[in-house]
Amino acid sequence: MRTVGSRRLALLLALAAAVPACAPRRSCAPAEVATSRYLADLSLPPGAQSPVEPAALRDVAGEFRRRTADRPAGRPYHVLALSGGGLYGAFGVGVLLGWTEAGTRPQFDAVTGISIGGLMATFAFLGPEYDHVLRRYTGGVRRSEVFRRRPLLALPFADAAFSSAPLARGIEEAVTPAVLCDVARAHAAGRRLYVGTTDLDTRRLVLWDMGAIAARGDADALDLYRAVVLASCSVPGAMPPVRIPVEVDGRRYQEFHADGGASDSVIFRPFMVAELNRAAGVVGAVAPAGSVLYVVDNAKVYADAKCVRPRILPSVEASARSLLYGKTRDELHRIYLDCLQTGMDFRLTAIPQELPVGTSGSLYVSREEQQVMVSAGYAAGRSAPQGDGWRDTPPGTEPSEQALPRAGTRFISGQPANEYPR
Repeated sequence: MRTVGSRRLALLLALAAAVPACAPRRSCAPAEVATSRYLADLSLPPGAQSPVEPAALRDVAGEFRRRTADRPAGRPYHVLALSGGGLYGAFGVGVLLGWTEAGTRPQFDAVTGISIGGLMATFAFLGPEYDHVLRRYTGGVRRSEVFRRRPLLALPFADAAFSSAPLARGIEEAVTPAVLCDVARAHAAGRRLYVGTTDLDTRRLVLWDMGAIAARGDADALDLYRAVVLASCSVPGAMPPVRIPVEVDGRRYQEFHADGGASDSVIFRPFMVAELNRAAGVVGAVAPAGSVLYVVDNAKVYADAKCVRPRILPSVEASARSLLYGKTRDELHRIYLDCLQTGMDFRLTAIPQELPVGTSGSLYVSREEQQVMVSAGYAAGRSAPQGDGWRDTPPGTEPSEQALPRAGTRFISGQPANEYPR
Protein backbone atom coordinates (compact mmCIF):
# COMPACT_ATOMS: atom_id res chain seq x y z
CA MET A 1 0.00 0.00 0.00
CA ARG A 2 2.82 2.37 0.78
CA THR A 3 4.37 1.69 -2.64
CA VAL A 4 1.10 2.48 -4.42
CA GLY A 5 0.68 5.67 -2.39
CA SER A 6 4.24 6.76 -3.18
CA ARG A 7 3.67 6.16 -6.87
CA ARG A 8 0.50 8.20 -6.84
CA LEU A 9 2.26 11.06 -5.09
CA ALA A 10 5.15 10.92 -7.60
CA LEU A 11 2.64 10.92 -10.49
CA LEU A 12 0.82 13.94 -9.10
CA LEU A 13 4.07 15.88 -8.67
CA ALA A 14 5.16 14.98 -12.20
CA LEU A 15 1.84 16.15 -13.62
CA ALA A 16 2.07 19.41 -11.65
CA ALA A 17 5.51 20.06 -13.13
CA ALA A 18 4.54 19.01 -16.65
CA VAL A 19 1.49 21.24 -17.15
CA PRO A 20 2.49 24.77 -16.09
CA ALA A 21 -0.05 26.28 -18.48
CA CYS A 22 -2.85 24.82 -16.37
CA ALA A 23 -1.93 26.90 -13.33
CA PRO A 24 -4.51 29.60 -12.63
CA ARG A 25 -3.39 33.12 -13.41
CA ARG A 26 -3.86 35.83 -10.84
CA SER A 27 -3.64 39.59 -10.75
CA CYS A 28 -1.03 40.88 -8.28
CA ALA A 29 -1.19 44.39 -6.87
CA PRO A 30 1.88 46.40 -7.96
CA ALA A 31 4.59 46.38 -5.31
CA GLU A 32 4.29 50.13 -4.72
CA VAL A 33 0.57 49.68 -4.01
CA ALA A 34 0.84 46.47 -1.95
CA THR A 35 3.50 48.03 0.29
CA SER A 36 2.02 51.52 0.37
CA ARG A 37 3.04 53.57 3.37
CA TYR A 38 -0.66 53.99 4.05
CA LEU A 39 -3.31 51.43 3.16
CA ALA A 40 -6.65 52.72 4.43
CA ASP A 41 -9.43 50.19 5.05
CA LEU A 42 -12.72 51.43 3.58
CA SER A 43 -14.68 49.02 5.78
CA LEU A 44 -13.65 50.85 8.94
CA PRO A 45 -15.08 54.12 10.29
CA PRO A 46 -12.65 57.06 10.54
CA GLY A 47 -10.40 56.80 13.58
CA ALA A 48 -10.90 53.07 14.06
CA GLN A 49 -7.85 50.88 14.67
CA SER A 50 -5.43 53.79 14.43
CA PRO A 51 -1.72 53.03 14.81
CA VAL A 52 0.07 53.94 18.03
CA GLU A 53 2.41 56.88 17.68
CA PRO A 54 6.09 56.13 18.45
CA ALA A 55 6.03 58.95 21.02
CA ALA A 56 4.55 56.38 23.42
CA LEU A 57 7.61 54.18 23.03
CA ARG A 58 9.93 57.13 23.53
CA ASP A 59 8.07 57.92 26.77
CA VAL A 60 8.76 54.36 27.90
CA ALA A 61 12.43 54.80 26.99
CA GLY A 62 12.50 58.00 29.04
CA GLU A 63 11.10 56.15 32.03
CA PHE A 64 13.84 53.53 31.73
CA ARG A 65 16.45 56.30 31.67
CA ARG A 66 15.01 57.72 34.87
CA ARG A 67 15.16 54.27 36.47
CA THR A 68 18.81 53.91 35.45
CA ALA A 69 19.74 57.40 36.61
CA ASP A 70 22.20 55.91 39.09
CA ARG A 71 24.75 55.21 36.37
CA PRO A 72 28.45 54.56 36.71
CA ALA A 73 30.64 57.57 36.15
CA GLY A 74 32.93 57.75 33.16
CA ARG A 75 32.84 58.33 29.46
CA PRO A 76 29.97 56.80 27.44
CA TYR A 77 30.39 53.48 25.64
CA HIS A 78 30.13 53.13 21.87
CA VAL A 79 29.11 49.64 20.77
CA LEU A 80 28.77 48.49 17.15
CA ALA A 81 26.70 45.48 16.05
CA LEU A 82 27.22 44.25 12.47
CA SER A 83 24.57 41.94 11.03
CA GLY A 84 24.75 39.16 8.49
CA GLY A 85 23.72 39.60 4.89
CA GLY A 86 26.19 37.86 2.59
CA LEU A 87 27.44 40.14 -0.17
CA TYR A 88 24.96 42.76 1.01
CA GLY A 89 27.72 43.45 3.52
CA ALA A 90 28.92 46.00 0.97
CA PHE A 91 26.41 48.33 2.66
CA GLY A 92 28.14 47.99 6.04
CA VAL A 93 31.53 48.60 4.44
CA GLY A 94 30.15 51.82 2.98
CA VAL A 95 28.77 52.88 6.38
CA LEU A 96 32.16 52.51 8.07
CA LEU A 97 34.05 54.28 5.30
CA GLY A 98 31.55 57.15 5.17
CA TRP A 99 31.66 57.44 8.94
CA THR A 100 35.44 57.70 8.86
CA GLU A 101 35.27 60.31 6.10
CA ALA A 102 32.82 62.39 8.15
CA GLY A 103 35.28 62.45 11.06
CA THR A 104 32.59 61.41 13.56
CA ARG A 105 33.30 57.69 13.83
CA PRO A 106 34.05 56.81 17.45
CA GLN A 107 36.48 54.24 18.72
CA PHE A 108 34.15 51.37 19.49
CA ASP A 109 34.42 49.93 22.97
CA ALA A 110 32.80 46.72 21.78
CA VAL A 111 32.02 45.29 18.35
CA THR A 112 29.88 42.26 17.54
CA GLY A 113 29.62 40.53 14.19
CA ILE A 114 27.78 37.62 12.68
CA SER A 115 28.10 36.05 9.23
CA ILE A 116 29.50 38.75 6.90
CA GLY A 117 29.48 41.02 9.96
CA GLY A 118 31.81 38.53 11.63
CA LEU A 119 34.25 38.99 8.76
CA MET A 120 34.05 42.79 8.99
CA ALA A 121 34.06 42.99 12.80
CA THR A 122 37.82 42.68 13.38
CA PHE A 123 38.65 45.60 11.10
CA ALA A 124 35.77 47.77 12.36
CA PHE A 125 37.03 47.06 15.89
CA LEU A 126 40.62 48.02 15.11
CA GLY A 127 39.56 51.37 13.69
CA PRO A 128 40.04 53.55 10.61
CA GLU A 129 43.68 52.52 10.22
CA TYR A 130 42.30 49.21 8.95
CA ASP A 131 39.85 50.81 6.52
CA HIS A 132 42.21 49.82 3.73
CA VAL A 133 41.18 46.19 4.32
CA LEU A 134 37.49 47.08 4.08
CA ARG A 135 38.14 49.33 1.08
CA ARG A 136 39.43 46.27 -0.74
CA TYR A 137 35.79 45.21 -1.09
CA THR A 138 34.28 48.49 -2.30
CA GLY A 139 34.82 47.52 -5.92
CA GLY A 140 32.65 44.46 -5.45
CA VAL A 141 33.45 40.88 -4.54
CA ARG A 142 33.52 38.16 -7.17
CA ARG A 143 31.78 34.92 -6.26
CA SER A 144 35.00 33.11 -7.11
CA GLU A 145 36.59 34.93 -4.15
CA VAL A 146 34.04 33.37 -1.79
CA PHE A 147 33.41 29.83 -2.96
CA ARG A 148 34.29 27.32 -5.65
CA ARG A 149 31.84 24.99 -7.34
CA ARG A 150 32.20 21.29 -6.64
CA PRO A 151 31.86 18.61 -9.35
CA LEU A 152 28.26 17.67 -9.89
CA LEU A 153 28.94 13.98 -9.29
CA ALA A 154 30.47 14.79 -5.89
CA LEU A 155 27.40 16.60 -4.54
CA PRO A 156 25.51 13.53 -3.24
CA PHE A 157 28.47 12.77 -0.96
CA ALA A 158 29.48 16.35 -0.09
CA ASP A 159 28.78 18.36 3.06
CA ALA A 160 27.99 21.47 1.00
CA ALA A 161 27.29 22.57 -2.56
CA PHE A 162 30.47 24.65 -2.76
CA SER A 163 33.98 24.67 -1.38
CA SER A 164 34.87 27.63 0.88
CA ALA A 165 38.60 27.33 0.14
CA PRO A 166 38.75 30.77 -1.59
CA LEU A 167 37.12 32.44 1.45
CA ALA A 168 39.47 30.61 3.83
CA ARG A 169 42.47 31.88 1.84
CA GLY A 170 41.13 35.42 1.95
CA ILE A 171 40.67 35.24 5.73
CA GLU A 172 44.20 33.89 6.11
CA GLU A 173 45.57 36.82 4.11
CA ALA A 174 43.53 39.43 6.02
CA VAL A 175 43.82 38.07 9.58
CA THR A 176 47.58 38.13 10.04
CA PRO A 177 49.64 37.65 13.22
CA ALA A 178 49.99 41.46 13.34
CA VAL A 179 46.20 41.83 13.29
CA LEU A 180 45.94 39.32 16.13
CA CYS A 181 48.44 41.34 18.17
CA ASP A 182 46.43 44.53 17.63
CA VAL A 183 43.23 42.79 18.76
CA ALA A 184 45.03 41.47 21.84
CA ARG A 185 46.25 44.97 22.74
CA ALA A 186 42.74 46.41 22.39
CA HIS A 187 41.40 43.59 24.59
CA ALA A 188 44.03 44.34 27.25
CA ALA A 189 42.86 47.97 27.18
CA GLY A 190 39.34 46.86 28.15
CA ARG A 191 37.67 46.77 24.74
CA ARG A 192 35.74 43.72 23.55
CA LEU A 193 35.15 41.91 20.24
CA TYR A 194 32.58 39.14 19.76
CA VAL A 195 31.76 36.91 16.78
CA GLY A 196 28.84 34.52 16.60
CA THR A 197 28.63 31.05 15.04
CA THR A 198 26.00 28.32 15.10
CA ASP A 199 26.83 24.93 16.64
CA LEU A 200 24.95 22.66 14.24
CA ASP A 201 24.85 19.78 16.74
CA THR A 202 23.11 21.79 19.46
CA ARG A 203 21.33 24.14 16.99
CA ARG A 204 22.39 27.07 19.18
CA LEU A 205 24.29 30.32 18.93
CA VAL A 206 27.88 30.33 20.21
CA LEU A 207 29.53 33.65 21.07
CA TRP A 208 33.30 33.82 20.80
CA ASP A 209 35.38 36.37 22.73
CA MET A 210 37.83 37.13 19.93
CA GLY A 211 39.96 39.42 22.05
CA ALA A 212 40.45 36.71 24.66
CA ILE A 213 41.42 34.26 21.90
CA ALA A 214 43.92 36.75 20.47
CA ALA A 215 45.35 37.44 23.92
CA ARG A 216 46.08 33.76 24.59
CA GLY A 217 49.34 34.04 22.71
CA ASP A 218 49.67 30.32 22.08
CA ALA A 219 50.35 28.58 18.79
CA ASP A 220 46.70 27.66 18.24
CA ALA A 221 45.22 31.12 18.80
CA LEU A 222 45.61 32.34 15.21
CA ASP A 223 44.19 29.12 13.76
CA LEU A 224 41.17 29.23 16.08
CA TYR A 225 40.59 32.93 15.37
CA ARG A 226 40.55 32.30 11.62
CA ALA A 227 38.37 29.20 12.02
CA VAL A 228 35.73 31.15 13.96
CA VAL A 229 35.63 33.91 11.34
CA LEU A 230 35.30 31.33 8.57
CA ALA A 231 32.58 29.44 10.43
CA SER A 232 30.59 32.60 11.03
CA CYS A 233 30.47 33.19 7.25
CA SER A 234 29.82 29.57 6.21
CA VAL A 235 26.23 29.46 4.97
CA PRO A 236 24.82 25.98 5.76
CA GLY A 237 24.30 23.92 2.63
CA ALA A 238 26.26 26.33 0.47
CA MET A 239 29.59 26.07 2.32
CA PRO A 240 30.86 23.29 4.56
CA PRO A 241 30.71 23.68 8.33
CA VAL A 242 34.00 24.29 10.13
CA ARG A 243 35.25 21.54 12.43
CA ILE A 244 36.45 22.94 15.77
CA PRO A 245 38.00 20.54 18.32
CA VAL A 246 36.92 20.99 21.94
CA GLU A 247 37.66 19.25 25.22
CA VAL A 248 34.98 18.60 27.86
CA ASP A 249 35.76 16.84 31.14
CA GLY A 250 39.07 15.68 29.75
CA ARG A 251 37.52 14.11 26.65
CA ARG A 252 38.04 15.45 23.15
CA TYR A 253 35.22 16.08 20.72
CA GLN A 254 34.73 17.82 17.38
CA GLU A 255 32.03 20.44 16.89
CA PHE A 256 30.47 21.55 13.60
CA HIS A 257 30.19 25.35 13.41
CA ALA A 258 28.47 27.29 10.64
CA ASP A 259 26.98 30.69 9.85
CA GLY A 260 25.92 32.49 13.01
CA GLY A 261 23.04 33.95 11.01
CA ALA A 262 21.30 30.57 11.31
CA SER A 263 20.74 31.50 14.98
CA ASP A 264 20.69 35.32 15.16
CA SER A 265 20.97 38.00 12.49
CA VAL A 266 22.67 40.53 14.76
CA ILE A 267 24.06 40.34 18.30
CA PHE A 268 23.87 42.45 21.43
CA ARG A 269 23.52 41.14 24.97
CA PRO A 270 23.42 42.94 28.36
CA PHE A 271 26.47 40.98 29.58
CA MET A 272 28.55 42.97 27.10
CA VAL A 273 27.87 46.16 29.04
CA ALA A 274 28.62 44.34 32.29
CA GLU A 275 31.92 43.15 30.80
CA LEU A 276 32.91 46.69 29.76
CA ASN A 277 32.05 47.86 33.27
CA ARG A 278 34.10 45.03 34.81
CA ALA A 279 37.12 46.00 32.70
CA ALA A 280 36.68 49.56 33.97
CA GLY A 281 36.39 48.42 37.60
CA VAL A 282 32.65 49.04 37.80
CA VAL A 283 29.93 46.66 39.03
CA GLY A 284 26.65 46.12 37.19
CA ALA A 285 25.24 46.10 33.67
CA VAL A 286 24.15 49.73 33.32
CA ALA A 287 26.18 51.88 30.93
CA PRO A 288 27.41 55.42 31.61
CA ALA A 289 25.18 58.24 30.41
CA GLY A 290 25.31 58.89 26.67
CA SER A 291 26.28 55.32 25.73
CA VAL A 292 25.05 54.22 22.30
CA LEU A 293 24.55 50.95 20.45
CA TYR A 294 24.89 51.36 16.68
CA VAL A 295 23.30 48.54 14.66
CA VAL A 296 24.29 48.21 11.00
CA ASP A 297 21.82 45.87 9.30
CA ASN A 298 23.32 44.60 6.04
CA ALA A 299 19.87 44.02 4.58
CA LYS A 300 16.55 45.75 4.22
CA VAL A 301 14.23 45.79 7.20
CA TYR A 302 11.42 44.45 5.04
CA ALA A 303 11.70 42.09 2.08
CA ASP A 304 10.85 43.51 -1.32
CA ALA A 305 7.37 42.69 -2.58
CA LYS A 306 7.24 40.32 -5.51
CA CYS A 307 4.32 38.61 -7.23
CA VAL A 308 4.58 34.89 -6.36
CA ARG A 309 3.89 32.33 -9.06
CA PRO A 310 1.39 29.64 -8.02
CA ARG A 311 4.04 26.94 -7.71
CA ILE A 312 5.54 24.98 -4.82
CA LEU A 313 9.08 26.36 -4.88
CA PRO A 314 8.17 30.07 -5.25
CA SER A 315 5.67 29.72 -2.39
CA VAL A 316 8.25 28.04 -0.16
CA GLU A 317 10.89 30.64 -1.08
CA ALA A 318 8.54 33.54 -0.32
CA SER A 319 7.56 31.98 3.03
CA ALA A 320 11.19 31.39 4.00
CA ARG A 321 12.11 34.95 3.10
CA SER A 322 9.18 36.28 5.13
CA LEU A 323 10.28 34.17 8.11
CA LEU A 324 13.88 35.38 7.86
CA TYR A 325 12.99 39.08 7.69
CA GLY A 326 10.37 38.76 10.41
CA LYS A 327 12.84 37.02 12.71
CA THR A 328 15.39 39.79 12.15
CA ARG A 329 12.82 42.46 13.03
CA ASP A 330 11.98 40.54 16.19
CA GLU A 331 15.67 40.37 17.09
CA LEU A 332 16.05 44.12 16.58
CA HIS A 333 13.08 44.69 18.87
CA ARG A 334 14.65 42.46 21.54
CA ILE A 335 17.94 44.32 21.16
CA TYR A 336 16.07 47.59 21.68
CA LEU A 337 14.66 46.21 24.95
CA ASP A 338 18.19 45.18 25.98
CA CYS A 339 19.26 48.76 25.31
CA LEU A 340 16.51 50.03 27.63
CA GLN A 341 17.65 47.58 30.32
CA THR A 342 21.30 48.62 30.10
CA GLY A 343 20.77 52.35 29.56
CA MET A 344 22.14 52.32 26.00
CA ASP A 345 20.69 54.58 23.31
CA PHE A 346 19.61 52.68 20.18
CA ARG A 347 20.59 53.64 16.63
CA LEU A 348 19.83 51.54 13.57
CA THR A 349 20.68 51.87 9.91
CA ALA A 350 19.78 49.43 7.14
CA ILE A 351 19.77 49.25 3.36
CA PRO A 352 17.18 51.82 2.21
CA GLN A 353 13.86 50.17 1.44
CA GLU A 354 13.55 51.98 -1.88
CA LEU A 355 17.02 50.91 -3.09
CA PRO A 356 16.69 48.34 -5.89
CA VAL A 357 18.71 45.19 -5.17
CA GLY A 358 18.85 41.78 -6.79
CA THR A 359 16.52 39.01 -5.65
CA SER A 360 18.76 36.03 -6.47
CA GLY A 361 20.09 35.70 -2.93
CA SER A 362 22.81 37.28 -0.83
CA LEU A 363 25.55 35.13 -2.40
CA TYR A 364 24.65 36.19 -5.94
CA VAL A 365 24.82 39.98 -5.73
CA SER A 366 26.53 41.46 -8.77
CA ARG A 367 29.55 43.72 -8.41
CA GLU A 368 27.50 46.63 -9.76
CA GLU A 369 24.83 46.06 -7.13
CA GLN A 370 27.49 45.86 -4.43
CA GLN A 371 28.85 49.23 -5.52
CA VAL A 372 25.35 50.73 -5.30
CA MET A 373 25.06 49.41 -1.74
CA VAL A 374 28.49 50.77 -0.82
CA SER A 375 27.31 54.21 -1.97
CA ALA A 376 24.10 53.93 0.05
CA GLY A 377 26.07 52.88 3.12
CA TYR A 378 28.56 55.68 2.58
CA ALA A 379 25.72 58.23 2.66
CA ALA A 380 24.38 56.72 5.90
CA GLY A 381 27.85 56.73 7.43
CA ARG A 382 28.39 60.37 6.53
CA SER A 383 25.22 61.30 8.45
CA ALA A 384 25.77 58.93 11.41
CA PRO A 385 24.39 58.50 13.93
CA GLN A 386 21.24 60.63 13.79
CA GLY A 387 20.89 61.79 10.21
CA ASP A 388 19.11 60.35 7.21
CA GLY A 389 19.04 56.58 7.24
CA TRP A 390 19.28 56.21 11.03
CA ARG A 391 16.43 55.55 13.44
CA ASP A 392 16.15 55.40 17.24
CA THR A 393 13.22 52.97 17.43
CA PRO A 394 13.00 49.33 16.35
CA PRO A 395 11.12 48.26 13.20
CA GLY A 396 7.38 47.97 13.63
CA THR A 397 6.94 51.03 15.85
CA GLU A 398 6.35 53.70 13.22
CA PRO A 399 2.66 54.14 12.24
CA SER A 400 3.26 53.02 8.65
CA GLU A 401 4.93 49.79 9.87
CA GLN A 402 2.25 48.62 12.27
CA ALA A 403 0.12 45.62 11.26
CA LEU A 404 -3.52 46.47 11.92
CA PRO A 405 -6.41 44.02 11.43
CA ARG A 406 -8.42 44.19 8.24
CA ALA A 407 -12.19 44.55 8.33
CA GLY A 408 -12.74 44.00 4.62
CA THR A 409 -11.09 43.84 1.21
CA ARG A 410 -11.46 47.39 -0.12
CA PHE A 411 -8.62 49.83 0.45
CA ILE A 412 -7.20 53.17 -0.63
CA SER A 413 -3.42 53.48 -0.83
CA GLY A 414 -1.14 56.46 -0.43
CA GLN A 415 -3.17 58.38 2.15
CA PRO A 416 -2.87 58.60 5.94
CA ALA A 417 -4.91 55.91 7.66
CA ASN A 418 -8.60 56.81 8.18
CA GLU A 419 -8.22 60.16 6.39
CA TYR A 420 -9.89 59.32 3.10
CA PRO A 421 -13.15 60.06 1.29
CA ARG A 422 -16.13 57.78 1.91
